[in-house]
Parts: sequence; C-alpha cells; structure tokens
Amino acid sequence: MVVTGSGGSHKVLLISGKQTGSQTSFSRPISVVLPSAASQAAAAAAAAASSDSDSNSSAGPPIRKRQRLTHLSPEEKALRRKLKNRVAAQTARDRKKAKMGELEQQVIELELENQKLHIENRLLREKTSGLLTENEELRQRLGLDTLDSKEKVRL
Repeated sequence: MVVTGSGGSHKVLLISGKQTGSQTSFSRPISVVLPSAASQAAAAAAAAASSDSDSNSSAGPPIRKRQRLTHLSPEEKALRRKLKNRVAAQTARDRKKAKMGELEQQVIELELENQKLHIENRLLREKTSGLLTENEELRQRLGLDTLDSKEKVRL
C-alpha cells in the first residue's frame, strides 16, 4: 500500500493486487484519490445545497463524472499514468490469453472432426468400390441376356 500526496492537498492511495488461487495471476491494483479535509467540507456543503433543488437548475457548471487531475503533481500524474498503463497492459494480456485458449480448443475440436471425416470418407470409398465390383459381377452373370434386352429396346 502506498500513499502519496503534495502538501495537504489530495492524496492518492495505491493498493497493490493480491495473488488469487494457485496460478500466477494477480488481481489488479486499485488507485483511489483521497480528498483533503477542506474539499470534503466543500463537497458536503455542495451536496446539501443540491439536495434542496429538484433538478439540475443550478447556475453552476454541470457535475463532472471524472475528477480533474490539476491537484496532482507531475510525479503523481506520471505514477497514475504508469499504473493505468500497467492495468491496461495486464487486461490486454489476459484477453489475449483467453482468446488463445479458445482458439487452441477450437483447433483440437476441428482436428477431431477432420479425423472423423477422413475415416468416414475412407469407409464410403471402400463401400463404393465393393458395390462397383458387385455390380460388375452381376453384369457378367447376366452376360448375353443384357445385350439381347438392350437390342429389343432399340427396335
């Protein structure tokens, strides 16, 4: 756990990830911005004032979803950027690992299907060959009778 700050202003709390399970995967570290006591009092006053109004009809600017980072020193901004980059890189590695696992499983399934189709193809070729030889034997047994019936049909 690391706490950084700059002279009584906001502090950034960095909580490192903990190892999960027997694998070497870690949960992602968390970065939390802790406001100073003065900004907490101002935020409480703003919340009380906004609870009195029914809608966003206040004269001030719209409420930001994300905090501005102007209160952070350049070193703190660099640390924050490095942390966010590290988390994004780990997320990308996790996605890549999951995708590779899915593709490897798909390769195994397709190889099994390919083997089954090769076996089926070989069996069908053997069956076709057997039927052709049987057909040829039956034609030879019929012999001249087949030729005579063909001549009668032509007339």
